[in-house]
Amino acid sequence: MRLLRLSATDQRNVALSLFGHEASGVPDGSLSALARRLFDMADTLTQQTETSVARFVADEDMPLLPVIQFAVEQVAAQLGPSRRAWRLDPAFGRIRLRADRRALNQVLVNVLSGAAACTRDGDWIDLSAERGRGHFAILVQDEGVGLPVAGDRHPTESRGIGLRLTLARSLVQAHGGSLIVDSVERVGTRVRIELPIARLVEWVPAEPRELAVAGA
Repeated sequence: MRLLRLSATDQRNVALSLFGHEASGVPDGSLSALARRLFDMADTLTQQTETSVARFVADEDMPLLPVIQFAVEQVAAQLGPSRRAWRLDPAFGRIRLRADRRALNQVLVNVLSGAAACTRDGDWIDLSAERGRGHFAILVQDEGVGLPVAGDRHPTESRGIGLRLTLARSLVQAHGGSLIVDSVERVGTRVRIELPIARLVEWVPAEPRELAVAGA
């Protein structure tokens, strides 16, 4: 199972690299087609290993921003010459979570890889934080092509998303949370990583800006 998971990760990394080179002068879309085939193969391997995902998490108290930044750096490095406009919520720097660091990193990498694959050079990918009654959420939103939905099926059930988020969803569920996908084809996608509020250790409010005094 471990070797299968490593193989799936390697295939996704190669696919992301191909997407990153899509602007390098290959006009017929062959690189993108090959990348999507690799993603499909990786998805199949992920599906086969999903049942063996550990249901126990090793919690630790950690600042959220370094985890977010590390995941972004990992995905950006695989894109090669292609670039995405990563926009991070300043609130991440004031948040501490209780979670499994490696599992959370894997969730973010899987989600961000999907966003990178559905966007083009220069497109933005927005990461933000949300606190609600009983939950804390990390939102990943892009302006990409969206994820095609077959028939009347909900986007989270479509092959457009495929099995790319299967492992991420399992890891979030192991934390007592949920992963929700909203997608509109040719408009964009929003992925919501929702965790129980009990996992939010600290969220320091932003300091109010000082108001300028007229005539001062």
